[in-house]
Amino acid sequence: MKMLKFTLYPVFVLLSLISFSSQAADPSVFLTGSSPQIKDAYFTVRPDLRRCISPICGGWFVNAVNLKRMRCSDGSIKKECYVGADVINIADLTPEQITQLRLAMSRSNVLIKGSISNNVPYGLLEINAAWLSATNQKPEGVFLSVSDNGIRCITSPCPSLDGKILNRNRVKSLASFDLSGVNATDAQLKLAQDSIVSGDGLPMAGKFVEVTGPAGTAQGIVASQFYLKLESSAPKFCRPTGCSGQICADSAVITTCEWRPEYECYRAATCSAQANGDCGWVMDDELRKCLDNAAGTSLLQQFK
Repeated sequence: MKMLKFTLYPVFVLLSLISFSSQAADPSVFLTGSSPQIKDAYFTVRPDLRRCISPICGGWFVNAVNLKRMRCSDGSIKKECYVGADVINIADLTPEQITQLRLAMSRSNVLIKGSISNNVPYGLLEINAAWLSATNQKPEGVFLSVSDNGIRCITSPCPSLDGKILNRNRVKSLASFDLSGVNATDAQLKLAQDSIVSGDGLPMAGKFVEVTGPAGTAQGIVASQFYLKLESSAPKFCRPTGCSGQICADSAVITTCEWRPEYECYRAATCSAQANGDCGWVMDDELRKCLDNAAGTSLLQQFK
């Protein structure tokens, strides 16, 4: 009997280690841990159309993209979790934008970054950021965020893009992206290009393909869907700020307090929201002339 125990013990330890290793390698377990709460994850959602008393029914089914399973608010591990309530934490959305987001959620046309917790019965989805799909096409493939990494080459294919795999600690080097299969409008494609170049990244779902050129082979991404970020469109209250009132912004800005001749020009200038939504000075003929004269005054002072 003692010999049997001695023989079985190493086997038990070995099986335990194998089980632990497999769980540690499982990205869904790594993401959720043992706590019934997920933070800063990316989700797709679909409405719960069952008919029963809320919040038991009528909430949302959420899925953590790129993961086979996730830990739900009740502690269970499933491919898809139910939450009975949600809260939108995106700052300064207009009522129209909130309605737009709710409609996109009801149509499963949204990608959400947020958290799931058991702070309320049947689970709570906290929405901290949202991207609306360009079209109604169903997303297929891997979800990733594509951004320009600044690499420039004299030949192709060039690994000038980084593809961050959402909910996974991986970044894939890419040489190209193709959004033509999404059937988006020219305006949407322009916004998508801006998101990639700006460094914010463009979330999309798609499949990896091989691209070839004089430099050899590399991987690209062909998108089945892409998503544009939902940000506040509420008009900004712009005002002069800074030590000398030389900055036009929607919040207080702290600057150094040295005086320059051009600062006098801003006393009579107009500070307001510009065409791109940012605050700025209205560059009319009077302000432009004043700044040119101030620049000449500064130059003369340097040679005194």
